[in-house]
Amino acid sequence: MTESITESVTESIIESVAEFIQRHDAGRVPELLALRYHRMQVDALAFFRGSAPLYYARFRAEPLLGASPAAWLCGDAHVENFGSFRGDNRLVYFDLNDFDEAVLGPVLWDVGRLVVSVLLAAARFGLPPAARQALAQELVAAYAAALAAGKAYQLERATARGVVQHLLTAVAQRRQRALLAGRASRRGGWHLLPREAPTLRPLPPAEHRAVLHALEAWRQAQGHPPCGPLLDVAGRIAGVGSLGVPRYAVLAEALRPGKLPRLLDLKAAAPAAPAIYCPGPQPAWPSEAARVVAAQVRLQAVPPALLQALALAGQPFVLRALQPVADKLDFSNFTHGAAGFRAALPTFGRLLAWAHLRAAGRQGAAGPDELMAFGEAAADWLPGLLHFATAAKAVVREDFHSFRRACRAGQLPTAP
Repeated sequence: MTESITESVTESIIESVAEFIQRHDAGRVPELLALRYHRMQVDALAFFRGSAPLYYARFRAEPLLGASPAAWLCGDAHVENFGSFRGDNRLVYFDLNDFDEAVLGPVLWDVGRLVVSVLLAAARFGLPPAARQALAQELVAAYAAALAAGKAYQLERATARGVVQHLLTAVAQRRQRALLAGRASRRGGWHLLPREAPTLRPLPPAEHRAVLHALEAWRQAQGHPPCGPLLDVAGRIAGVGSLGVPRYAVLAEALRPGKLPRLLDLKAAAPAAPAIYCPGPQPAWPSEAARVVAAQVRLQAVPPALLQALALAGQPFVLRALQPVADKLDFSNFTHGAAGFRAALPTFGRLLAWAHLRAAGRQGAAGPDELMAFGEAAADWLPGLLHFATAAKAVVREDFHSFRRACRAGQLPTAP
């Protein structure tokens, strides 16, 4: 197993880590790249979150992963890509919540990436190697058991337990007014506050007008517009992996008179990082945004409100509502400690399995019976997967240190 990992690394990465990331980030908003690289320097998990293309370039040839059944993948499965949101049926769920890298690929690509993230996150708590391995094994065992059961469930407040239930209970109390506070003001007419809100940035006047006019034209062309007339737009700063791609926060009137305005997220959709390495052909999509939306609808129990693909000036974007209930279990500042982290991991494993089962048999994915049989045969692949994840984690840490040295040497821009 170790030899195959080493061979994959040697064959797939010729340039330095910094050069690879620079090449991948070409075309992103320049002033946001310094912030992106600053966030990636926090620790190895933050780097891992922001370097999915490098991960797949490193490990796409790992035989154990590639031999697993084909499935619709999240593509960027890690411990901080699960969170709460309000579905289009008005209920609040906890589920996978990022599908930018979604592809049709070997099912263990998702599981392996999630396990590597568990090992990296466990290091934040100072857990010894044996404890980290035990946590990873618990997660994979929960995944395999849920897959073998062959039934996809959903997680809401009534069915959640532990830290996930605490999160869903807490976010259920949040209201739209809290979401708008600090981001928007009604003084002089509703408008955004890009110079005050840390998650917003002002746009050049020409870009501001172009985005607002194009989006309003799109809204008016809809038979049933998802919101009222648009009021304002600003650049949006969020995440790590996609930071720097064109992304906007949009303020729009509510459909019902007297209601507070809505905040929308409009994010450019780029090709999925693992797509070029997938062993089988990908379906033909009208756009990358259509791929993201279709995958999210398939993999989540209930999609979030307003989720849809659209095009602005020929570029694909994904539109969704920004919600006061949206949150996640943040392991960079996890107040529940190692015990809470451990308690959440089996839930993550089951959620990933349920997502794979929901999309079974769709456009080239293995059917439910094949996925169930794979889960039942976990004893055949689980030890090898844990071995891979341990070796891959070491490579990721090496890449992280190489990246941080490059930033400190001035090869990559960084922000204070």
